[in-house]
Amino acid sequence: MIKKSLKLVCLIVSVGFTGAAFAYGTSGTNNGCKKPKFKTFTPEHKSEVDPESDISFTVSNYADPLSIQAVAKNVPLDVNVENNQSFYQVTAKLPASLTGQYARIHVQADGMLGCTGKDGWLLKIRDKAAAAE
Repeated sequence: MIKKSLKLVCLIVSVGFTGAAFAYGTSGTNNGCKKPKFKTFTPEHKSEVDPESDISFTVSNYADPLSIQAVAKNVPLDVNVENNQSFYQVTAKLPASLTGQYARIHVQADGMLGCTGKDGWLLKIRDKAAAAE
């Protein structure tokens, strides 16, 4: 009687551990990779700005600083990256060719273990003639 009870308890315990082990599967793992996060977009989303305005954003510190990119209307921007210990402060200038139109600023950076983070925001760029007045 004791042997049967002990075998039953062992069977129940082993089934319980097996279910917990398979609960995470491959979809729950990401090899420890953290996607870089983007914050503090300046000027804010949907702001109206002059041509050649300065823009900036922050990127989490687990991004590879050499991989940080910004693109406006398929025009790569020249980014300046400053390390502030807990994040990267990124600045750039909008191209002069973007005038009188909306432009989405696409930002991207690779994480230290290969993940890529992407984000962006929309700006309305004033017409160069109207900005001069």
